Amino acid sequence: MTEIAEETRNMVRGLLTKLSDMRTGLAWKINNTYSNGIDNTVLEILIFENDRQTGRIAFQLEDGHVINYRYKELEKQLPSQIMDVLLDIISFEMAVD
Repeated sequence: MTEIAEETRNMVRGLLTKLSDMRTGLAWKINNTYSNGIDNTVLEILIFENDRQTGRIAFQLEDGHVINYRYKELEKQLPSQIMDVLLDIISFEMAVD
């Protein structure tokens, strides 16, 4: 895995951990949905609140490009980068409180 992909993965985990620290009952997991083994890896983030899925984000690991996402009532804006989407979700959750 390239250094950039590893850095992206670590930043995504950090933001997801921040999100789960903000919300009681919020959990997440990351699935590898596709990889050609060379330069194209698609990861899917699933977000759950009280065991109910509230979000799904698919993005390309190598460049952070978001392929598709949904999260509660958050308005979708594509094209987007994974960090932007996660920061929008954190901002959305902060505004809900």
